[in-house]
Amino acid sequence: MCFKADSTMPSHKVCPMCGQRQDFQNKTCTQCDFAFPADLGVKKRMRECPECGLEQPFTNRACSQCGYKFPRARGKAGAAKSPKGPNA
Repeated sequence: MCFKADSTMPSHKVCPMCGQRQDFQNKTCTQCDFAFPADLGVKKRMRECPECGLEQPFTNRACSQCGYKFPRARGKAGAAKSPKGPNA
């Protein structure tokens, strides 16, 4: 059986340490060298709060237990590409 990517597959992930947006295939963060677990953003869709250790959904902007504010995604991994051409 062949693996076929579809529109439900994420195209990027966010580093839980620095908040840098990364290509989904990256094994380490290009900003802080954080080593992504093999299942980060795929199986669990969770991250651990660095303050209290409670697992949180990646959609949470702050820890529901201690209030730690997760860093926001930044970077160009998911940004739209500019058109290339003579007038670009």
